[in-house]
Amino acid sequence: MTDIRPLPHILKTKPYVPGGKLAGAKGPVVMLASNENPFGPNPLAIEAMREAATSVHVYPDPTYGALREAIAAATGIRDANRIAVSSGSDEIIHLLTQCYAGPGDEILQTEHAFSMYAVSATAHGAACISVPETDLTAGANAILGGVSERTRILFLANPNNPTGTMMSLEALTQLQDTLPPHVLFVIDGAYAEYVGRDYEAAIRDLVDRRANTVMMRTFSKIHGLAAARLGWAYLPQEIAETFQRIRGPFNVNSLAAAAGIASISDPAFIAMSREHNTLWRAKMIDALNARGLTTPVSHANFVIPEFGSAERAAVAHAFLKDRDILVRAIAGYGLPTRLRISVGSAEDNQAVLAALTDFTESR
Repeated sequence: MTDIRPLPHILKTKPYVPGGKLAGAKGPVVMLASNENPFGPNPLAIEAMREAATSVHVYPDPTYGALREAIAAATGIRDANRIAVSSGSDEIIHLLTQCYAGPGDEILQTEHAFSMYAVSATAHGAACISVPETDLTAGANAILGGVSERTRILFLANPNNPTGTMMSLEALTQLQDTLPPHVLFVIDGAYAEYVGRDYEAAIRDLVDRRANTVMMRTFSKIHGLAAARLGWAYLPQEIAETFQRIRGPFNVNSLAAAAGIASISDPAFIAMSREHNTLWRAKMIDALNARGLTTPVSHANFVIPEFGSAERAAVAHAFLKDRDILVRAIAGYGLPTRLRISVGSAEDNQAVLAALTDFTESR
């Protein structure tokens, strides 16, 4: 027996449930559950990690100066000192919450938001408040209607995961201008590269436009470095200084840092990945709609077809598993009648579409 007990809000925290792997498969598995880059990492990033591996007995540069300078050069950020790097963008969510929200405070998100916002809010004793979306899309008016005196942070993924929808830049600007000054506006741009360079630059400029705005980014998606756990944020100076007070001194390993420098410095690989995604995302949406699985426009690297009922979606999920195809069930996001399907390689996309053709013809 012990009298050691966790804090009450920790017991209320529900752990994040990842896409997972497919156990018991007899052959190769089509992995379309976790929005990974079907090309894998940039070959230059692999080579950089090999070279960095010879020095893993040495602690990395605690300032990560070379990585931050590479990010700044690639994204047009003028002051690399306002860039913070992290062990995945999840760490940024946790550290910002730790800095600015606690018991009695509120964190705001939209109805079908990335689940780590709620996990982090609850883990730090804050309440997570969700506001409704319209047609699976966040709206400025609904968000502003959810703001209270206790609201400390607004987390907004744009494009959103798991819906793939996004607010326009005009709506984001309106929201930024209207938010009260006590609310930190965090734009999660994990999928921003799939929208395009103009959008990436626009959300970067929003950080410079108002001192209440942070932009989060990740190397897990278009860069193909999900297992390396590497993220970054661009922050106003005062928030950057606060963030650094609690960031671990060596929170990014040297292999990840080297891979990040190589990957973000090669725009050709990013452009190739984006072009493949744009082509196949449109093909998949058209094909799914033609099969009667209504699929909204997506701005990310996944699509979410509608199956008409939670039961049919669950049956489709199991049907695909039986064919060694793993997609993501998103009932936990309040979308039980849909599945999330990542845009994979041409072969994998063709395989899932063929399987869903068989499914719709038989059920």
